[in-house]
Amino acid sequence: MPFPLPADTSFHISKRSLDSDYAMPTLQASSDYYEIGYLISGDRLTITPGCSYTTGAGSVGTMPPFLYHRTIPLSNAPYNTFLIKFKPSFVRPLTDAFGQNILEEIYSQLYNLFPPSVESRILLYYQEMHEIFASESPHKDFRLQCRLCDLLLAVLENRLPAGDSKADEKHQSTASVIHKTPLTPPIIDAVYYMEQHYQENPSLETAALQSGYSASHFSRLFHAQLGIPYSEYLTRIRIRHAQDLLLNTKKSVTEIALETGYLHTGNLSEQFKQQTGMTPLQYRKSNTYQIDPPTPHAPSPSGNPSDR
Repeated sequence: MPFPLPADTSFHISKRSLDSDYAMPTLQASSDYYEIGYLISGDRLTITPGCSYTTGAGSVGTMPPFLYHRTIPLSNAPYNTFLIKFKPSFVRPLTDAFGQNILEEIYSQLYNLFPPSVESRILLYYQEMHEIFASESPHKDFRLQCRLCDLLLAVLENRLPAGDSKADEKHQSTASVIHKTPLTPPIIDAVYYMEQHYQENPSLETAALQSGYSASHFSRLFHAQLGIPYSEYLTRIRIRHAQDLLLNTKKSVTEIALETGYLHTGNLSEQFKQQTGMTPLQYRKSNTYQIDPPTPHAPSPSGNPSDR
């Protein structure tokens, strides 16, 4: 369980630089505050009872209280984030104006992507709040409150719908899976283990040990909750990592096959085509811009985000 905000604190923002392989060690959920974070760099998978989703740089994650979740890395990219925690009382001007349901609406979409024209403005909110929070300004609480309310509305008004084709074009690795039924903690632990050890091609029996169930009972629960058999889910994990390596490295298909747990390149190519409709080389060729992406222009650190 994350540490709650102190009783006399209703807002906190931090800029975190964590190891690229950082993974939450256990399921966590807050009990008294909301989270809204900005992923500066890195590729992450978040597992919740209702869905699992991947995100990359430029995305905003929203996590309401009481929602258990775990996050794990999907690549070796540096993991840098801004993270805001706030209690409902801190955004009372927002809920007084629009009703308590406004927070439910904002937090109904757990991962949020934006058109390129909006991304720099969203980042500026975090940069400015981080600077204000560290300052000695006697008005900083009011300034932070105004900017946070504005940020929440900016996210609501400008985010792309989950699965939007525009988001897919820019964030090739972004994907979500709605679970057939809410995942129970033992199954989440098993999925977490699969994500961490996919290179070893873990057997169903090995994954079942992580849940504490027999292999047969685990197999039935896994299929019932995720809607697909264990073996197919593991294949999807391995193919997703192969996609990431094809798009973001210049490694050969043979190297990628070995890195994702395939003993033979042909096995990777066959399963890759079944999942994507393309061979690994066709997939890489159709997305070559991902390997050497252009360097974005840094936004000006000054000014009010709402004016941009």
